[in-house]
Amino acid sequence: MKNKIQFYLITLIYAIALFIMGYCFDRSDFLVHLGLYAVCFGICLIIYRFADQWKVSLKLGLTIAFLLRIILLVSEPVLSDDFYRFVFDGQLIRNGINPYLYLPQDSISFLSIEGNPYWSTLLQGMNSEGYYSVYPPFHQLFFYIAALGGEDLLANIVILRLLILVFEGLVFYLLYSLLGLLGIQLSNLWLYAFNPLIILELTGNLHFEGIVLSGLLASIYFYHQKLAKSTGISWAWAVGVKLSPMMMLPIWLMAWKRKHLYRFLVYSSVFIFFSLIPLGFENGYLNFWKSFRLYQSSFEFNASIYYILRWVSGFWLDYNPIQTLGPILNLLAFSLILWLVFLRKIQKTTELVETMVGVFLVYLLFQTTVHPWYLIPAFGLSLLTKDKVFLAWSGAVFLSYAAYRNELVEEDAFLLLIQYGIVFGMIIWSFLKRFTVNKIQ
Repeated sequence: MKNKIQFYLITLIYAIALFIMGYCFDRSDFLVHLGLYAVCFGICLIIYRFADQWKVSLKLGLTIAFLLRIILLVSEPVLSDDFYRFVFDGQLIRNGINPYLYLPQDSISFLSIEGNPYWSTLLQGMNSEGYYSVYPPFHQLFFYIAALGGEDLLANIVILRLLILVFEGLVFYLLYSLLGLLGIQLSNLWLYAFNPLIILELTGNLHFEGIVLSGLLASIYFYHQKLAKSTGISWAWAVGVKLSPMMMLPIWLMAWKRKHLYRFLVYSSVFIFFSLIPLGFENGYLNFWKSFRLYQSSFEFNASIYYILRWVSGFWLDYNPIQTLGPILNLLAFSLILWLVFLRKIQKTTELVETMVGVFLVYLLFQTTVHPWYLIPAFGLSLLTKDKVFLAWSGAVFLSYAAYRNELVEEDAFLLLIQYGIVFGMIIWSFLKRFTVNKIQ
């Protein structure tokens, strides 16, 4: 009982910290948020280390983890304003307007809602009013469901949270199952359940990377069972929510034998095709692609290799270097991913997962924009390996929120150096550790 009291005490501290972050401070109060985040991350590591010693059962641990998420149920997202666009797109669909055909301001004119405070709040709050929607149709389905709550922003937010929580439950189940199947310590589950990045970015800020993770974990689970049909549908599910998991296709091509590969490709292709059909209405895909390319060639945030190359190239690229460096980095990342995949044989599920994590690492290091929630699918998958790079990055990435201390988003070079110093330090340490082990063997 004494051990349980220690567990209850530190989770109570965690709950108080979450409540303060979710309800009491704006994201401009970076130092407050950073301190509270550090407390929560430290508690997560303590639970990971001592959960077995404290005899924390699976039922108790997951119950507390869900209760921590429920704390944020009726809070308005503090660290990200993406939710305004989520709700806005959902309301457009509810009103029969295609979000891929019109810019937000233009679509308002079809609704005859001049001066409506609800719609004004959505329009003024979003950070992408100059772009057509860049969220795939399957992603938009969740926005539409949230919009069924009517013109009530809190109701829309709560519905989105409940949907995300459903998939959090699925992630818990899949992680627990896969950890057991792969013979990995079950305590890794606590690194996900109590990680503040997961709680704040999914339940708190309403991002959908957790749903992407559920699809990827399900695909790994079914691959382990040699069920090509279910694997294909699960992977396509992840692609339908966010297109980025499409980069895993070379891995699947290497992982399946011919008979299973055909079945995998057929079912995944059919699912992806039907999920993307709405983009074909009135050539909406053209606007979708235009905004996607504009985003890729305009936004810079929390990058690593790109910022280094931008600094070096500043001696001869004196104007908008992202338009030159962005495509080059994408080509380099694609080439490295192919090299990484075709370099090794994938015969075991553990090798499949390790390759996926490696692909995510290459992808994120070469991106021009790396928001904290982008790490979540890679972090979740990394828990099925011995690699701790993404665990360390999930703690350090919060430093990127320093950019929002002022109205003008301005990144702190020193904090970027600290964050990526930790990340690259862990990469080097992991490589040396693996090299040493292989040499001994």
